Amino acid sequence: MPRPRRWTRALHTFLAGSDGPGKRALPLGEFLHPVPLAALVILAVNDHYLKGRHLLPQWLTGKLSDFGGLLFFPLLLTALGDTVLYFVTRLTGWRFDYSLRRWKVVAACVATAAVFTPLELSASYGELYTKTLGKIGFPSETYADLTDLLALTMLPVAAWLGWREIRRVPLGRLHAGGGFADVRKLNAGDPRRAAAAEALERSHAAYVARPDDAAAAASVSDALATLRE
Repeated sequence: MPRPRRWTRALHTFLAGSDGPGKRALPLGEFLHPVPLAALVILAVNDHYLKGRHLLPQWLTGKLSDFGGLLFFPLLLTALGDTVLYFVTRLTGWRFDYSLRRWKVVAACVATAAVFTPLELSASYGELYTKTLGKIGFPSETYADLTDLLALTMLPVAAWLGWREIRRVPLGRLHAGGGFADVRKLNAGDPRRAAAAEALERSHAAYVARPDDAAAAASVSDALATLRE
């Protein structure tokens, strides 16, 4: 019997790729999950098609934009930030932790809330916001509406998706360094996954010490397969 949500895992792997011993991947995994991508598509269709044709009530199209935007934007922030650090590391040789961390997810959600919340409380802030976006080539409109603050409920969903990516070993972690303490902690409630996280930490340390050690590389791959299944 197939495991639940197997298709979402397969789609995520197809879109985000995978990494392993001797194999790198961009740290975009949290954003390339089907849920934030679907939210981005909904927002794009809503803003560029539905709103212009008045096919749905204005209050509904406004809510779709807010809910969709707050779901995917924190994950886009972390993915873009880590990808920039990844390329800086590759180009300069400087060491940056370009792997997803829990504090990065929390910081991205807080930053998103800090930008969004005043839009619904202050017309002058909204005017400044739209003018700023317009100057950098992103024309937009915004209207203060306290009921739009309900969209903040999407931030815990975004945080859950980010922590889910960490639980599965975020893309880039194998080469970014920094250890696997957060991976172990998030898998502690499942004995099988907890054992795999501990095995990954041990075998990865052995692989880093001796990259030509085929047994260590195989152990890393086996632990990853369990954690990302």
